[in-house]
Amino acid sequence: MASNSQQNYIRPQRIPVSSAIPSAKLTLSSLPRRPVPVPVPAGSLVRLEHLYTNHFTCQFAKNLPLYQYDVAIEEMGFKSKEWYEVKGRSRCALIMQSMISTGVFPPEVIVWYDEQKCLYSASIIQTPKLFTSADGQNRLNIKSLGNQWSTNDIYGYINNQAHEYPYDAVRILETLLKKSLQNQIQVVNNTCYFVNQKAKTLTGGFVERLGFIQALNLASGRITLNVQTKLTTFYPEMPLLDFIHMQIGANRIPNENECKKLNRTLKNCLVVTQQSNWKQAYEIDQFINKRPGDIKIESGQTLIQYYHDAKNITLTMTNYPCIQVYLPNEYHKPCHLPVEICRIKAWQVYDKLLSKVQEGQGPRKYIPKPNERYDAIMDVIHQCNYNLTSNRLCREVGFQIEDKEMLQVNARLLSQPQIQTGPNSTANIRIGRIPLDGHLFTPKPISKLAITYFGTNSKQDNGTMDTFIQTLLNV
Repeated sequence: MASNSQQNYIRPQRIPVSSAIPSAKLTLSSLPRRPVPVPVPAGSLVRLEHLYTNHFTCQFAKNLPLYQYDVAIEEMGFKSKEWYEVKGRSRCALIMQSMISTGVFPPEVIVWYDEQKCLYSASIIQTPKLFTSADGQNRLNIKSLGNQWSTNDIYGYINNQAHEYPYDAVRILETLLKKSLQNQIQVVNNTCYFVNQKAKTLTGGFVERLGFIQALNLASGRITLNVQTKLTTFYPEMPLLDFIHMQIGANRIPNENECKKLNRTLKNCLVVTQQSNWKQAYEIDQFINKRPGDIKIESGQTLIQYYHDAKNITLTMTNYPCIQVYLPNEYHKPCHLPVEICRIKAWQVYDKLLSKVQEGQGPRKYIPKPNERYDAIMDVIHQCNYNLTSNRLCREVGFQIEDKEMLQVNARLLSQPQIQTGPNSTANIRIGRIPLDGHLFTPKPISKLAITYFGTNSKQDNGTMDTFIQTLLNV
């Protein structure tokens, strides 16, 4: 008779561990420390390095006033003929740019703006004041002078004459640099992308763009412009039907499982419609198991009849499921659209987490080599061309940048530390981790611990320090 009983035997397993504080005494043959600048003797084998940073030295005119005006963009009602304030950042930005470019301001007054309903200038503008567009449909209402700063706030800080960081003056000048490139770039989530740069096509129809982020950096006696580059995945600007076919890998109707995957991929994606001349945007909620011939509107017409009679659009892909959508921020009013009259809106970031299957199908995340990153940053700064004479905004504030080369710092290579973990045993350091390779030690108890406070207001931070100490002791 067979028995299914087993002996109570547990095979011992050795679990690899890393001990932060081993009881054995470690021998440090070479411990990395901050390099001390010392003269290098002639013929020495010590190799000095020159490291590139992503900073460029720049300057602004001194003693230049920076005025911030509170404004409102207004539009005349079509029927009421009364002025009302325009809502929506993008709409306000378009109207503002149109008014500036058509010359509503005097030639000697240079202005720039952000999407927070603020207008900036180095010139005094009498308030309140109204500027009306050439067609009389829009006007700029400059309500009041909100605040004012100066470039001297920045120079006082970097020269140790002021202790408060000039956040507002820096923000205004960073806005100016971005606006000086507005005909060349598209700004998405505070990242700039050159519109003439060709996007890289990825698996599934997505595209990848190289963008950049720029920020002013205030150091001791110096102003620099910091430029960071980043790769971003976007939805493609294409007919929704084409994107569906690229996602499922065939020119056919998606099945139920494929619709579920498309729901995850396209959730909250914005599409524009043919009947609105590709202007009205809708937010995708999900695919529904209904065709255009199955859905009726309030008049009793099906979507096929409605689009044919009211919009003069003949639907041909009537076997494809419709999508349920919402107007942005109006989630209580769902409506349904045929996929063939939809187009994915441009410049939408795809930031959803990929599944393991998608990661396997998609390209590996590419890490640029140092020389490639250097070339990308230099290419960005050359395309910006801030020193161009025709860049009126930069000339208005006296902005100049040393764009021929990045700032460099001197450095020397540090030898890798050699840590003895036992007799004739050396730890193999791997990217900051120190595996002990089977040499196990009992952690050493800490009997005494000293904490030093380097702040400037110990009384104010006393409570925070006590909390930190108690948390540390309870670890």
